[in-house]
Amino acid sequence: MTDRAALYARVSTEEQTIETQLEALERRTADLGLTIPSGQTYADQGVSGRADSRPEFDRLREAIRARAIEAVLVTKLDRIARSVPTALEFFAEAEAAGVRIIVTDQAIDTGTPAGRLTRTILAAVAEFEGDLIRERTQVAMDAIRSGRRPTKSGRPVGRPRRVTPEIVAKIAELRAAGHKWNEVARHTGIPAETCRRSSWVRKEGASRVENSPAGIIPPAPGGEPSR
Repeated sequence: MTDRAALYARVSTEEQTIETQLEALERRTADLGLTIPSGQTYADQGVSGRADSRPEFDRLREAIRARAIEAVLVTKLDRIARSVPTALEFFAEAEAAGVRIIVTDQAIDTGTPAGRLTRTILAAVAEFEGDLIRERTQVAMDAIRSGRRPTKSGRPVGRPRRVTPEIVAKIAELRAAGHKWNEVARHTGIPAETCRRSSWVRKEGASRVENSPAGIIPPAPGGEPSR
């Protein structure tokens, strides 16, 4: 009897194509003399390998637990998981159900002792590479925020400030002309309460206006400003 195989493919973004993975897996399945029953092709599009829940991957695991298949084919180990615990949990689950995992691009077949050793080593490598990427990204973002390194677009990172020095000056000009706060808000496109806070900060000589929702609230007569 020919072993029944399931195919699993995953890409992290909607822009990436998943068809290339599936075509390669179908060819390898034929080479191994395995069959792919109807409904045993699983593909997660635009899903991270670190996601706690992946719809198609979860369905594949259900098929493994139900012993509906004897083998699972995937192109690379990191399609299954990007962390050692998740990968090893999956392999242990498959092994308990008598299902072999075949990673085509990395010559891993958990039906052999050498394959089981290799998949453990590669799972550790995949997690290590992911940690390096996150570390490099954090270093780059810190350099950009500190001004040591420009962004590719030349624009600063983060949400642009709504209350600029020009807006603060405009608020002061409108108030000096006798406009009410709701009129100032209409002219500047800034909420009246934010305009009022900005005016108070300017009078107090603050170096900049905070744009957080809490902001700086003008004090009651004779009191201190609250946050």
